[in-house]
Amino acid sequence: MRRQFAIVLPAMMVCGIGAVWQASLHSADKPKPTSNQLLMRDKLTQVSRALEGITLDKYDQVEDAAKTLRAISTATGWHIVEQTPQYKRLAKNFQEQAADLERHAQEQNAEAATLDLVRMNITCTHCHQHMREQDK
Repeated sequence: MRRQFAIVLPAMMVCGIGAVWQASLHSADKPKPTSNQLLMRDKLTQVSRALEGITLDKYDQVEDAAKTLRAISTATGWHIVEQTPQYKRLAKNFQEQAADLERHAQEQNAEAATLDLVRMNITCTHCHQHMREQDK
């Protein structure tokens, strides 16, 4: 048994080091994400946390995710060079929806919080469509 362990452990370490090295080679080929892209990924993470919190009746998690989503939305605005009236409206809507989500989490109102998440998702989709159109 000790002999197998003595063989398996170094083999696992070599494989692990090889995997890390291989991953670093591939990551060097890809451009690093912009700060705005990182914020968008964090938005997705927070929306997932909110959905999980609603599903599991963890309203403190929903409330925390809502606060973070509102902060991210505010921070993202600093990265937009040309804030069109439509962008400003969509950003304001998202921030109000995040505030609604926070309030509904405090009230432990799962149905209203779920609808807030749907509204936020629609607002995100509209904003991303608008931003793509601006880039054309």
